[in-house]
Amino acid sequence: MIMFKKFLVLIVVLLWSISAYSQESRNLTLVFTTADNQLHPRSIAMNNVLTEALKQMGIKLKIISMPSKRSLLNANKGIEDGNFLRTKGITAKFPNLIRIPEAISVNYIVAFSKDNSIKVNGWKSLNDYHVACVNGWRNCERELPDPKQKTVVKNDKLLFTLLAKDRADVGVFGRDTGLATLKELGVDDIMPLSPPIVISDLFLYIHIQHEPLIPEITQVLRKMKSDGSYQRILENAGLK
Repeated sequence: MIMFKKFLVLIVVLLWSISAYSQESRNLTLVFTTADNQLHPRSIAMNNVLTEALKQMGIKLKIISMPSKRSLLNANKGIEDGNFLRTKGITAKFPNLIRIPEAISVNYIVAFSKDNSIKVNGWKSLNDYHVACVNGWRNCERELPDPKQKTVVKNDKLLFTLLAKDRADVGVFGRDTGLATLKELGVDDIMPLSPPIVISDLFLYIHIQHEPLIPEITQVLRKMKSDGSYQRILENAGLK
């Protein structure tokens, strides 16, 4: 009986703590980092999705764009409150970042190249080439540990500049954002190769100090998808 009473007290304290955090979170401003080019349609759409989701929770959102690896490091240290858009598995190396389980986008990771004769069949098919990746792209670092040659660059513009100057055979990047960058650079002889290396869901990661917010953020994102507001935001940004 004594143990049961202690258990009830523990549950009450836990529920009170979550409730107190929930009340405190109202009128809060959260700062999230991202490595995506803020002028691209997908960035605009995802920023608007997250802004609307947090607005429904009474939370304001500030987004800071910075290089991919630094955006993860800062968020993991708690300098900022979270990071997006990221694939699964980030927590393994950045344990303070907890994944919101509801995906907010889908990414078609492809090999970009001038040479359309290159046959792509998963990550291993790139091992015979000089591959360019963006620093902080965890999937590229994990799946391509030892290709023929690998060059790691700071951002997507440098990646495509490297390809344009024939200093790498292929560059690994997201299809849609990569095409937007090529258009911005005025490069028309580099193309995404088919099929994609992998198709993966993309997620929001939040610093562990805000873990009590995860169930509500998840619920709001699911609601936005079911009531059509998520799709409307995508369409307003020019996405399907």
